[in-house]
Amino acid sequence: MFQKCKNKTMNTEDALLLVRKNFLCCTPINQIDWHGLLDDISWEHQEQLLDATVNNPLVLQYPVRVAYQVAFLKHIIHHLNKMNVEQHDQLYEKYCNLLSSQSGIDDQAGFSFKHYEIPGNDVITLKESSSFISEGTTGLCSWQASKALCEFVTNNLEEFRGKNILELGSGVGLTGIFMAKYCEPSMIVLSDCHNSVINTLRQNVELNFPKGTRVDTDNPLISCLIDNIDSIVAVMDLDWSYINASNLNQLIEPDILVGADIVYDHALFQPLLTAVNYIFAITNNRCKFVLSCTERNQDTLNDFLEMLVSTKYCINEETVCPSKHFQWDSSSAKIRIFSVTRDWSFQ
Repeated sequence: MFQKCKNKTMNTEDALLLVRKNFLCCTPINQIDWHGLLDDISWEHQEQLLDATVNNPLVLQYPVRVAYQVAFLKHIIHHLNKMNVEQHDQLYEKYCNLLSSQSGIDDQAGFSFKHYEIPGNDVITLKESSSFISEGTTGLCSWQASKALCEFVTNNLEEFRGKNILELGSGVGLTGIFMAKYCEPSMIVLSDCHNSVINTLRQNVELNFPKGTRVDTDNPLISCLIDNIDSIVAVMDLDWSYINASNLNQLIEPDILVGADIVYDHALFQPLLTAVNYIFAITNNRCKFVLSCTERNQDTLNDFLEMLVSTKYCINEETVCPSKHFQWDSSSAKIRIFSVTRDWSFQ
């Protein structure tokens, strides 16, 4: 069975795979391209759609937000009604069951899960907050610039493969965990500094590397150190203002420093610059800083870039890769990615 959409032809199985990918990572319903899947869908394919999404074993074990599942099924039911397509009994039954549990466990706990299908037939499962700001921090959910940075990494793999990588402001860990799985770094350290963020970050690293071996460490700032055979993955409580006292250089001397959506508040600029200066110093300026930013306010971003330039950093703006493996709304805000370096001779 083939269906046409936007002058393209796509078979139902491929359309199901794309819808599944979007559902698992909770792409906003109005941004999902259904590729004509619902226009004349059979009972068999309706059942396959349910099995790929709301009845997916991964979702049953690690549920995406109930409110999202309800909205997803509501959209399907509404579209089938509009197209006069007979609905599968399980479709409405599942919708009613979810609707009755909408104030269930994920809303009470304030957390749910998202699942990101990544190249290599692998999946990243992340525990995230159901709200943008939770427990006084914005670090408990994945942000647009993180997804854009992951996309950038897929298109520039050789720059990251086998390297020592440090991520600042890891949040729930999308970028860092993706790099650990996809880039085969020698070592990658994911860092943040809010207690609830660190706890969630550690849980997500442990969830995504279940076969890794836990390694003991004397550093109280390291909450998790996993030998994953191909890579060492660590989670570290790293306060930028006190990075000199972190003993970071005993853990890693980064080849690559990365950060996504960490330039948004003037109050954080000086601590962030302190951290960047320290990391470049311990690597004798041989480090590269890859910075992915959502440009909410052009002046705010420019202020930080000017701070970097004033302290003798060189900035190169990179091309933001089109959304392919990771979905984000490029129309809502501009994403900009920069490579930051410094002359080796600078003291």
